[in-house]
Amino acid sequence: MLVADDNDGIRSTTAMILKSVGCDVVEAVDGNAALEELRSRQVDVAVLDVRMPGRDGISVVEDLYPHPPPPGVVMASAYEIDRDVRTRLGGRVLRYMRKPVPPNELIEAVGEAAEIARAAQV
Repeated sequence: MLVADDNDGIRSTTAMILKSVGCDVVEAVDGNAALEELRSRQVDVAVLDVRMPGRDGISVVEDLYPHPPPPGVVMASAYEIDRDVRTRLGGRVLRYMRKPVPPNELIEAVGEAAEIARAAQV
């Protein structure tokens, strides 16, 4: 599992929540680091911040395809994610969430994304 967010507190809290339910988590401080991690290892789920310096979460998702097998992607943002972004990314993002994401919603979204990603790899 990958958690990418430029906000240290949000990133570490998200990682801590996911680790508490048994997830193996790698953290990335920005979109460039996230893309490097995703290209260098098999990751079932990526939790990406939409707005990060350098490369944002949107361009990370776009650059992942058609790189197989892509992870299940959950995007989180403190801002409303507009319809154009949702249309542009299509089905490549499994869920969009508003920060701060309640822990139970995060765990549920990541669990669903993991199931979908594993099913796609079979």
